[in-house]
This record gives sequence, C-alpha cells and structure tokens, in this order.
Amino acid sequence: MAIYMASDYSLNTLGAKLCLEAAGDLVTTAIQPIQNSSQVKLADYGIADGGTTQGLWQQIFDTIKKQNSGVFIEAVFSDLPSNDFNALGKTSSFLMQGDKNLVVSMVPRSFYEPVCPPNSLDFGFSSTAMHWLSKLPKHLNYHTHINACDQGEDKAIFQAQSQLDWTTILLARAKELKSGGQIVTANLSTDEQGRYLGNNQVDFNMHDILHEIWKQMQIEGLIQPEEYVGATFQNYYRTEAEFAACLEDPQSEVYQAGLRLGEIRTMQIPCPYRSQYEDDRDTEKFAQGLTQTIRSWSEHTFRNALTNRSHQDISDIVNQFYQRFTAKVRENPGQFSMDYTHTHIRIYKE
Repeated sequence: MAIYMASDYSLNTLGAKLCLEAAGDLVTTAIQPIQNSSQVKLADYGIADGGTTQGLWQQIFDTIKKQNSGVFIEAVFSDLPSNDFNALGKTSSFLMQGDKNLVVSMVPRSFYEPVCPPNSLDFGFSSTAMHWLSKLPKHLNYHTHINACDQGEDKAIFQAQSQLDWTTILLARAKELKSGGQIVTANLSTDEQGRYLGNNQVDFNMHDILHEIWKQMQIEGLIQPEEYVGATFQNYYRTEAEFAACLEDPQSEVYQAGLRLGEIRTMQIPCPYRSQYEDDRDTEKFAQGLTQTIRSWSEHTFRNALTNRSHQDISDIVNQFYQRFTAKVRENPGQFSMDYTHTHIRIYKE
C-alpha cells in the first residue's frame, strides 16, 4: 500500500503541531547532554513537509549551538519516497538560511530502514508517524480501522504486527545512535480509558463515521464490495505498555541492543478545530477545517482501495466521500472533534 501525506500537509494538521510541541520538554532533556562537541548529527523520521516541526528544529539548532561553540550540525530529514520533498526542501532551505555550520539532508527512505550511518546519531525525533505499519496484516470486511473494533483475533493480528514493527524501528535506531544518544517520539496511541485519535468517548467516534460513510457508498453501489474491504487503514494505535515492553525486558532484542526507556507519558490534545468552533461558532469553517485535517492523512487509504478505476472516477468518489463527511459535521457540529491521544517517549542508548 502506498502511503503519502497530502500536499499542504502542515497547513491542515494544526493538532499534530500541538502534539509535538507538547513533547518539547522531553526534547530539551534529550539534547542537554550534547556538550562540547565539534560535530553533531540529528534526524527526524517521518517529517512530511517539515512545516509542523520547523519551529521545534529551529529551537533545537539554537540550543545545540549555545551548548557547543562552533559546532557543525547535520540534520537528516527522512520520509517515504512518495513524500512531498519539494515542500520539505523549502523548509530545509529556510532552516539553513546561509548558516555554513548547518547542513540539512533529505533522505527518501522509510524509518523501518537505516537513515543514518551506524553509531553516528546524537539525537533523533519523530512525531505522529510510527503508528503506520510496515504492511497491512489483513483487510477487514466489517470496518476500516482496527482500533475501532472489538477485541478479537483480528485485533491480535494487528497488535502482533505492530509490536514486530516497533521492534524493527527501534533496532534500526539502536544501530544509528551513538552511546549516550537519545530519541524522542510523539506517537498516536490508545490510553488507559480506550481513547485514541478521534475517539474521546464523548463525541462521535471519527473512525466509525468514516466507516459508516464508506459502507453506505457500497450499499448504494457507488463502490464495489472489494473496494469497501480494500479501505483498511494500515496503522495501529499502541498502548503505553505496548510501547514500553521491549524497552524494559532484558531478554528483548531492543534491550540487548542497548536501548533504555527514559520517560513515557500519555496525554490528550484537544482538537484545535473544535476549540475554534467553540469560540466563533462558525459551523462551515469548522466542517471544512475538520474535513481537511482528516483528509490530509486518510485520503490515500481510500484512493488505494479504488486503484482499478480511472483517475477521474477515483477523484469523484473520494471527493464525494469527504463531502458527505463535511455534511455530517455541518449537520451536528457539537458532536464532532478529532482529539489526539499521544504517547511521548524519551529513549536513550547506553
């Protein structure tokens, strides 16, 4: 399954920016030990167009320069080859701004693979990216997202793939990190109350609504049964325990590779579009904004389910799908939101 973020991703993901900013204190802790170095290597995994993290990276660069006089900094910004690297290039250029002691490199590669040379990385960061799995464990024939389903065999299959993938990701980082190097991740997750992205257990469950619309389009004959099944999200929202397990078990590959859990916490980030609506009561603005932020990361899942159709057919169906979502928000704005459940983790290598 091809995974990509829509153009103007950062403009449509205000919540993601709030989530990574909330992890700023862990970033400060992680980079504090970088002292008296002449050369520092940093990395961002799954950076998209770089807009949401631009301010954070500027702060990181400034802090490291203060801690290390005359330091040369290399920042590696990575994402899938399908990413909008033209937009990322503009962000990278802005961050460098003629600074001869700062180089930003762009790497078109998944974080499931090596991004930096072995034992070279001082600090790594990733936000709202590592819930995407390396492969889809199976297609669901009753929903579009596994976390919105009851516990069962399918949930166990996705969970197993998720844990395998988390181990793969961490082993790749263990090879890249220097001894003493650290990474901070701000990942979409599930909290102890069962809340996750778009499911605050007060408003409508966003994933249930997306599924209901997609199912209705199949009932109406607008999409085929195999296209309905084809729109299964290739992601899984882990719990704190699932994140921490391999970092705390002395028998795990990750632990034996030298990675240790520094800090972990899970928090709720309120939907900024809903918050704005509560202030201005502008229903149309809210309906359009919420649709756009959801579309920015979900559209490829529905497009991929329609690959046997013409480009025009795909566009027409997908546009109608999101128009139906917008209409539902417009009809009942007080019951829609996309709150973020995020787990922030600081990991270090011994």
